[in-house]
Amino acid sequence: MVQRQERQGMDFIAVDWGSTRFRAWSLDSDGQVRDSTESDTGLKAVTDGAFEAVLMAACGDWMASDPALPILMSGMVGSRAGWKEAPYCPCPADMADISAAAIGFDVAGHPAAILPGATCDDARGHADVMRGEEVQIFGAAELLGLTDAAICIPGTHAKWARLAGGRLTGFETHMTGEIFALLRSQSLVGALAEGDADDPQAFLDGVDHGMAVPVPHAAFAARADALQGRLPATSVSAFLSGVLIGGELAHRPDADETILLATGVLADRYAAALDHLGTAVRKVDAKEATRAGQVRAAAALWPGRVGA
Repeated sequence: MVQRQERQGMDFIAVDWGSTRFRAWSLDSDGQVRDSTESDTGLKAVTDGAFEAVLMAACGDWMASDPALPILMSGMVGSRAGWKEAPYCPCPADMADISAAAIGFDVAGHPAAILPGATCDDARGHADVMRGEEVQIFGAAELLGLTDAAICIPGTHAKWARLAGGRLTGFETHMTGEIFALLRSQSLVGALAEGDADDPQAFLDGVDHGMAVPVPHAAFAARADALQGRLPATSVSAFLSGVLIGGELAHRPDADETILLATGVLADRYAAALDHLGTAVRKVDAKEATRAGQVRAAAALWPGRVGA
């Protein structure tokens, strides 16, 4: 189902193209939305490499209105399984570095670019990667006027990023959402859960337990406590969520404040957990952060078209 919000005039097209969702906006140079479209034509839905056809179907009317309209894309569209692979930009990096590493090409006569994502190594020399989140990180910093921040982006693969002096110095990926889904739907622990009702106290108990002991042990408590009648079946899901988020928060960056790029249930749960641990939280809508970051990138790529 495609959703649209229409206005007139545009300065560039911004596309956030992930594995399952396609989002595009026509933006003016200060990031105001003039038109938007969203659908489930993410990478997994694109067959036979028909990326241009999907883009034209979604944004063809915008492109026809201005033959010089630039198109900026970010997210998994630049992955190995995407339209064109954009090699990751190494950290530390700022938005100028990210933009300079973009892959440029032509789409039906329109200048187009795919942003590269970012990569870093951990203290033991293992790699980490992100695609699309780096745009959100710089966009959130722009919206809040920050150059130094600890930023969390919850999700299937949650990201914890460090911004210092306006540069992305490093980040960590936690498979919290994916592991929760697997445990909840395919494990003996999840088999005892009845529904996914919110239980704030069970959730915070899980956070404390996940921070205190190794997560594989802490997660089993969801089953053992339920079997012993100490945890209601209706609270197993909330407790398990808390355990996994707690295990993640045990390794969060040392900061007095966390910028949380999320909305909905995940935002509420992470905010509750961080507040429980005495960390201040500021929430930023992820879509707004994406657009703000894309404006910065577009200004660097097409300075004559998009204002800084």
